[in-house]
Amino acid sequence: MLEKNQEPNLIVFAKQSFTALQKDIFTLAVMQLETGFNIQPDLFKNQTVTVSAKMLEQVTEKHGKRLREECRGMATKCIEVYKDDENWELIVPFPRIKYNKGMIELTMFSDVAQYFLELKKGYAEYYIRESLSLEQFNKKRLYELFSSYKKRNIPVWKVSDEDLKQSLGMEKDEYKGRPSQFEKQIIAVCVNAINEKTSITVDYKREKDGTRWFTVFNVSEKKTAKKEENKALDEKSRRLVKRLEEIGIVRKDLVKKIIEEHQTETWKWLSDNQGAIQAKKFTSNSGVLLVHLGIIAPKMKKT
Repeated sequence: MLEKNQEPNLIVFAKQSFTALQKDIFTLAVMQLETGFNIQPDLFKNQTVTVSAKMLEQVTEKHGKRLREECRGMATKCIEVYKDDENWELIVPFPRIKYNKGMIELTMFSDVAQYFLELKKGYAEYYIRESLSLEQFNKKRLYELFSSYKKRNIPVWKVSDEDLKQSLGMEKDEYKGRPSQFEKQIIAVCVNAINEKTSITVDYKREKDGTRWFTVFNVSEKKTAKKEENKALDEKSRRLVKRLEEIGIVRKDLVKKIIEEHQTETWKWLSDNQGAIQAKKFTSNSGVLLVHLGIIAPKMKKT
């Protein structure tokens, strides 16, 4: 199983209303999709992945009926991409789900795949095992949302109670007129679990603007998490990881490939193009480097 998952922010911040088990299936399925930057439209094809029921801690051989019911519900549930009352879209991620001898096969249709595969507009990166360790859907969702902020220059998320409820798949009238109860039963419970079980730390404060309540979350990574991730690398490799992060290459598989196979060539490219990078001459520093190294194909212009 991969260590980390990457999801585009368009999906991360959409309204989701899965159960905890459905969210785990979703996470284990999405981790197998080949995400990337500047993916060509003609590469968007139906995506089929498989998840072993043994990977789901909440399922045993005695829970076959429950798994069938959960998959039936998952095949019809929408992710709501909402901008305003005049601009929204409903997406069913995996409308075709099959089960055979302990394996769950999920198919994502090509017109939906484009939303999940493209990372260039921002994404969240989180540890899969940490997500699976959280036993409730709300905790998994907030962990996913917080993970979008942990590497930002300003890792602060100010969100209204109404928008937070939407992200958690709740109805707007839930906890209506009971902001302190919403904080105690939803926000505090989730934040405490995330602080205890994951590699990120979250502090928050409540604010009121007129009649609306907001929560301001401050997100940071626990220092030990990054040390564990880089402890096997020598000093030069760790410095290269940092340089790659600075130009936008953070995907673990890409970083690993560059460190193991293209380190000398990458240092030379960074040195030769330092002026161009500082002058912001490239539309995408990461894209130019990856093409130069032959890791991705150049994007062809239409004629």
